[in-house]
Parts: sequence; C-alpha cells; structure tokens
Amino acid sequence: MGVDTTLAGAQAELVEQAKGWENPNPDIPEHVRDQAELRAGHARTKLEWAKSLSKRLSEGAYTMADDPGSWRTVHDPLKMRF
Repeated sequence: MGVDTTLAGAQAELVEQAKGWENPNPDIPEHVRDQAELRAGHARTKLEWAKSLSKRLSEGAYTMADDPGSWRTVHDPLKMRF
C-alpha cells in the first residue's frame, strides 16, 4: 500500500469521526468521548506527519537504496577486481 493510499484512508477516517462529533450520542459517558477525542488528535498528528514525509520523499529528500551512489548500492561481485 502506498503512502498516498494510506493518507487517503486516514483522512477518510477523520472525516467520519468528525461527523460523530457533530451529533454526539448523549448515552456515551464523557470519559469515553474524551478518549475518542484523544485518539482522533493522535490520528490528525500522524496524518500531518505522513503528509510532510510524503512531500519530502517526492521532492527527493532521501537517497534510496537503488539510487546511483547510494551507500547501500550493491556492487556486482563479478565486475569487482581484487
């Protein structure tokens, strides 16, 4: 699953949670609502972090293993001279 798919799923989940806050169930104890709000806050923070990471990755912030000159580039042992 790609980062964009994960981000879209997280955003959709937050939208659904927001709908629940618009008309809260009065039968749910306040402490349960507070716990749900805490989880939603964590989800929003993770979503913002993931968006930022996705942007940095798309802008080439990191050298990937298969990039030329990467410290992880594996050399072909048949072409190496000892």
